[in-house]
Amino acid sequence: MAGIGSWALVLSLIVSLYGAIAAFMGARQRSRGLVESAEKALWSVAILVTLASAILLYSLITHDFQVKYVYQYTSTHLSPIYTLSAFWAGQEGSLLLWLWLLAILTVIVARRKDRPGEMAPYLLVALACTEAFFAFLLVTTDNPFKTYPFKPPEGTGMLPLLENPGMVLHPPVLFLGYAAYTVPFAFAFAALMSGELNTKWVKAVRRWSLFAWVSLGAGILIGAWWAYVELGWGGYWAWDPVENASLIPWLVGTAFVHSTIMEERRGMHRVWNMVLPTLAFVLCLFATLVTRGGIVVSDLHGFARSVQPIAYLLLAFMAIVLGVSLSLIYRHRRQLRSDREIENLLSREGSFLLTNLLFCGAALIVFLGTVYPTLSQALGGVLVSLNASFYNRTIGPLMIAVLCVMGICPVIGWRQLTTKSVKNLLLPTLAALALTIVAFILGVTELFPLVSIAICAFVIFSLLGIVARDAQARHHSTGENYARALITLIPKARRRYGAYLVHLAIILITIGITGSTAYKQEQLVTLSPGDSTVLRDYRIQYEDYSAETLNPSPETYQSRIRFSTTLGVYKNGSKIATLVAEKNYHWVLEHPWVTEVAIRSNLKEDLYVILASLNEDGQASFQIIINPLVTWIWIGGGVLLVGTLIAAWPRRRAATWGGLKCATG
Repeated sequence: MAGIGSWALVLSLIVSLYGAIAAFMGARQRSRGLVESAEKALWSVAILVTLASAILLYSLITHDFQVKYVYQYTSTHLSPIYTLSAFWAGQEGSLLLWLWLLAILTVIVARRKDRPGEMAPYLLVALACTEAFFAFLLVTTDNPFKTYPFKPPEGTGMLPLLENPGMVLHPPVLFLGYAAYTVPFAFAFAALMSGELNTKWVKAVRRWSLFAWVSLGAGILIGAWWAYVELGWGGYWAWDPVENASLIPWLVGTAFVHSTIMEERRGMHRVWNMVLPTLAFVLCLFATLVTRGGIVVSDLHGFARSVQPIAYLLLAFMAIVLGVSLSLIYRHRRQLRSDREIENLLSREGSFLLTNLLFCGAALIVFLGTVYPTLSQALGGVLVSLNASFYNRTIGPLMIAVLCVMGICPVIGWRQLTTKSVKNLLLPTLAALALTIVAFILGVTELFPLVSIAICAFVIFSLLGIVARDAQARHHSTGENYARALITLIPKARRRYGAYLVHLAIILITIGITGSTAYKQEQLVTLSPGDSTVLRDYRIQYEDYSAETLNPSPETYQSRIRFSTTLGVYKNGSKIATLVAEKNYHWVLEHPWVTEVAIRSNLKEDLYVILASLNEDGQASFQIIINPLVTWIWIGGGVLLVGTLIAAWPRRRAATWGGLKCATG
């Protein structure tokens, strides 16, 4: 079976290369037959990669430990759900997942026949070349079907930190975002190659850019949740290089989402719309370089710690993509001029430009902060690490400015700031100021929370004002009541109201970050069974403890001694929860201690308990943390998904352009 999987990857490399050549020649020669042949080749690649993926899954499920990848990431002790998720636990499997997702997306893009001589064949060229690159990686450096000459009786197992629901969701969603960003890049490349530089390609790519953006964003949030519930340090974001690497293309992709609006509405930002999707795609490759290349070392995500062969291939491909794309942009620089210039910076055009600059500036800072330790070691021989304070001082002000623009941009008009716009901004400003004063009187005296309250309140009141004015206008024109008017308006302007909901989601996430950062409380306490401690208005009583040995034979990563403690949580004299905090000793691992935290969550705060140590007599040390408002981060993520779906939802009628079906609206 492993041999069939290897040959499927080899054939997918050959067929994808043929598809790229056939599509390119079909575009040049205006040959419908060659373009159709290229499309069939991409369908064949999808079938071959699906076959390879199915074989790897079958090998994992049947515990075929003769396959090295199966041996390295599974064991007979591993539960079925994590046996399946072992598919993307290692480098080889994650690259195969990326290729498989890309192959599926490519088939969706190319589901309609392309007309020779237009940009659609070049779209296939870019997609096929990217497929060929990942197939080449799998065939040459990261083949998941390598085998031993014998079949070991047992596998190594999965790292305990990966045995979490986050492992089931985070990598596939994240890689879906990475793979999806190939599509906007391919559209931009195709437009440059064909010379069709009007707004049609931007309209066709809009939903793809939203899909890639929300997929990557959801993957990042799931990863933050995973870190929060698994790593046992009470936080959800550490500015680790691997975390940063996924954030950078999302920031650039956010700028691209806004930039496409400017070209659609005003015929502006055309150069931005070529550069940004290219950068987002290259930065997705950079994320893999950081994660697996060994050039940038991650202390939190301990992957490769020396330069790997894949690093050179990724760097070469990134250089080729950037070189070709930038040369094409330079070649078409005159055609990419904007239809109009910004007349007034205090206008909606000016706010969109500022938004792009802020997001790209934030991406640049995170990028430089991520590579700086490696550069300092390579150039100066000294490894200089940048901690969270660097990012908080540099990124924080930019994000504050972004939030301010979120409240201002939808209110002000195109071309210039009008008196009516100023009046519409006055009430949210006064309401936010009043709320901030109330917060100060109630005891919020630190600068960061006060600024956050003021800005979040301003954006919320600004959005509510827009919705209220829209509903009022509908009410006056149709006589509908306000609730009915609003329900009627949303389907008629899905993009606009979806964007408002996304902006609200960002505010909810900001509220969660502010609360958990500014008002976090913690204590380290040692208790014996029966003892209790008090933190804020909680009384935590240590009730019982136990120790048991799990999966001792055969020895794998899942072999461990589980030390468990039970704690009762009381509030106002009543028991409100029972928490179980654990610490596991995996004697096979180099770093054997793995913590399982106990969390009680509500809308106000999280009670977060970490078992630090447990003696034979039952005496235990606990780190107890109260994290206010963390739940609003995850709620904001859900609202962000809903808002994006509303904004991207197509209307019933659809139009065909360039051989590609794109819904109008």
